[in-house]
Amino acid sequence: MGSTRRDGLAVLLDDATRVGADLPALAQIVCAGVAQHVAYDFACFAVTDPATGLISWASKSRSLGVGDEEFAAVEYGRADVNSLADIAQRRPPVGALYIDTGGRPDSCRRHRDLMQPQFGFTDELRVVFLSRGVSWGAMALYRGAGQSPFTATDAHQLGAISELLANAIQRSLFRLGPASWATHPPSTPGTTDGPAVLIIDSTNHVTHLTAAARSAIDDLGGWEHGSLPTTVLAVTASTRTRGEHNETRTQGRSGRWLSVRAALLTGAQDGSDVVITIEPTPRTALSRLTLAAHGLTAREEDVAVLVLQGASTHAIATTLHLSHYTVQDHLKSIFTKMGVTSRREMTARVILQ
Repeated sequence: MGSTRRDGLAVLLDDATRVGADLPALAQIVCAGVAQHVAYDFACFAVTDPATGLISWASKSRSLGVGDEEFAAVEYGRADVNSLADIAQRRPPVGALYIDTGGRPDSCRRHRDLMQPQFGFTDELRVVFLSRGVSWGAMALYRGAGQSPFTATDAHQLGAISELLANAIQRSLFRLGPASWATHPPSTPGTTDGPAVLIIDSTNHVTHLTAAARSAIDDLGGWEHGSLPTTVLAVTASTRTRGEHNETRTQGRSGRWLSVRAALLTGAQDGSDVVITIEPTPRTALSRLTLAAHGLTAREEDVAVLVLQGASTHAIATTLHLSHYTVQDHLKSIFTKMGVTSRREMTARVILQ
């Protein structure tokens, strides 16, 4: 019975997520599919920046009536049980709180200080969506009073869908055109002149912001119960913990990629004020992400990056210490995976993504 259900969940989501849905639709598909196999009271589906592991977009199965300030602070604060960064190092990348704490979920600061007292949750099950060791997203399920803790079988089922959902997120981010946010028409960043800059104080309130920042915040998802978008809160909390500048990338409602950079503001009274800048992500910074999203291996990515730089077959072979025949074999595989027939077409595909 257990094996059949696990296979059923993986097959269900594999079939359902191949339609190339945008992120909001993908989140709904995944939450509904998982619910058929693993009961939960609340679920959160998130996309992460593969370069930093920071959450860049999130969707909840229902509103909890609050923003994500406290969550970001505990998730990106000091080390805790079953953090997303910790789970990403496991194989499979799954963490069941009640099991992993030996029946003592209160030993997890996130559970003890936030999830249990504020929302009444009694257990948590997390999975990170990995592809070739890189995190593209995550999902967290919660159970409340009257529900039994998550089981090893539940954890196994979520572990089985890790890679296929990482691939689904990549398809959504890179192989579609701009997402159709039908119910929330986007405002396009860049329509307001000037830099997008805001300053956030120690209580995560915005004390100063430019007109362009208002537009950028809306493109990042807008205000949720008066709170900044998840990606801004995540990079802010991470910067405070690390004590140095940090940045992440995310796709806005407009379909454009934005880089969100954070740095501690010198001279602030308590040293925890953060300045945020938001600007379009340079095309070069997205090249490897685009290539990875098409399923290229690490070596194929190396070859493809050199092609994008205009290197000849001889130059690629010399740089990577490969034979000309091996380079040609890699190029054939790259073209097949990207659905192109030439270097020029491949370059255009990456540039126009």
